[in-house]
Amino acid sequence: MNPNARKNIIYSLVLFALVLLVYAWRTREGKSAADLEAQSQPGKVHFFGNTLDAEYRITYLDQENRVFKSSIDSLFNAFSLSISTSEPTSEINRLNLRDTLTSPSETLVQMLLEANRTYDLSNGALDPSQKPIEDVWTFSPSGARLLDSTDIRSILPYVGLKKISVTDTLIRKSTTGIFLDFSRSARGYVMDLIGAFLEEKGIKNYLIQIGGENLAKGTNEREELWKIGVHHLADSTQAKADGIIALQDQAISTAGNFEEFYTKDSLRMSYTLDPRTGLPVSHGLLGVTVVGPDAKTADALSDALMVMGWREAIRLDSARSDLVMLLIYNEKGGKPVQYISPELSRVLSFPVK
Repeated sequence: MNPNARKNIIYSLVLFALVLLVYAWRTREGKSAADLEAQSQPGKVHFFGNTLDAEYRITYLDQENRVFKSSIDSLFNAFSLSISTSEPTSEINRLNLRDTLTSPSETLVQMLLEANRTYDLSNGALDPSQKPIEDVWTFSPSGARLLDSTDIRSILPYVGLKKISVTDTLIRKSTTGIFLDFSRSARGYVMDLIGAFLEEKGIKNYLIQIGGENLAKGTNEREELWKIGVHHLADSTQAKADGIIALQDQAISTAGNFEEFYTKDSLRMSYTLDPRTGLPVSHGLLGVTVVGPDAKTADALSDALMVMGWREAIRLDSARSDLVMLLIYNEKGGKPVQYISPELSRVLSFPVK
């Protein structure tokens, strides 16, 4: 074959490939955003999107293959407009700019009531008013550092959920300057709302995921429990390992990262602040995974336990039959160790010693 003929064949193949690419792209453009985001097979619906600064994914079983994405997106948007600090015109941002808010939405009232419940349960370890403390501390592998010339005692008066009173008609701050941020608990709360919506539609088998939070009910299309990936401590190397946990009508939430820490006095410590003292925590709990009866409880407690510490976490695990957990912690001078609730071992893909 002469060189010119070979070139013509190559050019023809390249042109044909380009035509195929253009056709595929135009076919894709002809689909709606909902078509691209909603994927279904007979009896199973799956779609995804973004909410509360994270990606969400929802999967459920429905013999009618009904797609509720638009309704769920509307619920997410309404929720964000009430409690998200990322929404400039949200209700919570209006409250953060003033001392009172009249005629608050039911969503904001319920979020505050739930925050108070978790605040009481954790003895103040989870406090949505702690942002002023967060603004004056920085963390790195070399340690925790307070901003220059900052006296933490001057910050603490602006922290404290109990300095806010709430009724159905009025939210009032007793101290000017308190700032609310529900980012540590909002995802779990809204997941329970979406779960209730699906159940009202007759959906009994579903998995809702927002970021690292998961809520599972019923079974998947293979009539198996929904399975979620979880990080744990490998026995031999003490490095991060991947495992699977099966959820039976439960929610799971993770807080902390046992690979992210700084060392002080031979103790590895997480990048966590205690809103009660305004100081970094002084215990060795590095990571928490909580499995609970609902998403709002699992989400809130995982963050609260990172403040409370591993001893308090194990004590709570023993006291409550509706909670199980996986903890990774260390004691002074010791290596990281793992605690797993006895009831949790039967639904894990990795052995528990």
